[in-house]
Amino acid sequence: MFKRFFITAFLIAAASAPSFAEEIDDVKAFFENYVKAANSYSKNVTSFYLPDAKIIRVVKKPDGTLESVDFPMERYSKELTRGARLAKLSKYKNTYTNKTYKKLDNGDYKISATRTPNRDKTGLPFYFIVTKTDNGWKVKEESMQTTVQKFLTSK
Repeated sequence: MFKRFFITAFLIAAASAPSFAEEIDDVKAFFENYVKAANSYSKNVTSFYLPDAKIIRVVKKPDGTLESVDFPMERYSKELTRGARLAKLSKYKNTYTNKTYKKLDNGDYKISATRTPNRDKTGLPFYFIVTKTDNGWKVKEESMQTTVQKFLTSK
């Protein structure tokens, strides 16, 4: 009896492994496509997000302390549009290293990385929580640390 249960459980796990592998490959491709779109100043960057995505900026102050600032997606979208021209002129880009992908209990994925803005010497913590929708993967939550102090004054 135990042997039959073990074999059945093993076969179910083995059958689901390819779908997990395909799913994580889809999440990785989603993130790489996001990075390409963001670094090329694509007008469709906001299409990677849910309309009500939670956007968090964790501002690293000059004294080393951190302050978290939440943004409504509507405001974030406007700021992206407004800042795109300047970003393009200055050739602003982010690189992401030390990427990890973790499936959460609810089926979402957490993508964590070290984000290094151009001209910076050190990277800063970053994460996305992405969720599967009828239109593919979408960012549900974004958090990134920044040294840009204007986020504190524009609350």
